[in-house]
Amino acid sequence: MIRRVVSWFQKERENKKFRIFISVAVLLIAVLCTEFCMFEYSIFKSLRYVVLLAALFIISWIDWKSKRIPNEILKGLLVIRLVILAMEWWAFSEFGMSLFLSAVGGMLLGGGMFMLCYLISRGGIGAGDVKLFAVIGCFVGSGTILTLTFLSVVVSAAYSIIMLVLKKTGLKEEIPFAPFVLVGTVLTMALGM
Repeated sequence: MIRRVVSWFQKERENKKFRIFISVAVLLIAVLCTEFCMFEYSIFKSLRYVVLLAALFIISWIDWKSKRIPNEILKGLLVIRLVILAMEWWAFSEFGMSLFLSAVGGMLLGGGMFMLCYLISRGGIGAGDVKLFAVIGCFVGSGTILTLTFLSVVVSAAYSIIMLVLKKTGLKEEIPFAPFVLVGTVLTMALGM
């Protein structure tokens, strides 16, 4: 697994756009870490947000290029979230059950909303997007997933309208959603949620 990841990074690193994208990611994460310190987030909340952002940058790149979201990354994120949740519960034992319920609620809300959209749209929303929002909901919790979803959809709609007006895309053309989820997540975190 690790060899595949290293091999993938070495291959992608040859692409100038990827190097710029990763540079922007590192800079943006550093800026947001400063904001997390200003908001006095716990080390665990900051850690889970940084892990989520780093993964979303990679997922966005993959989705933009291949219009798919790798299950391996989502599974890895869930494992990492469980480890961080256990550390949070241990450090803040009086809030452990609340943290757990928020993570489960966020997962059910995020995944549930997109599962409904997946079923209604008959493939307009991909199964990867459903799983992605379930994982993101687990990371950000039930109190934040709705705002994140709203901002992601608004950014996606604005992009789609602009591309339609400029005649760069058609009504039936699929667009990868993960990059807009990344932007929605960054905006949500920048707003201090």
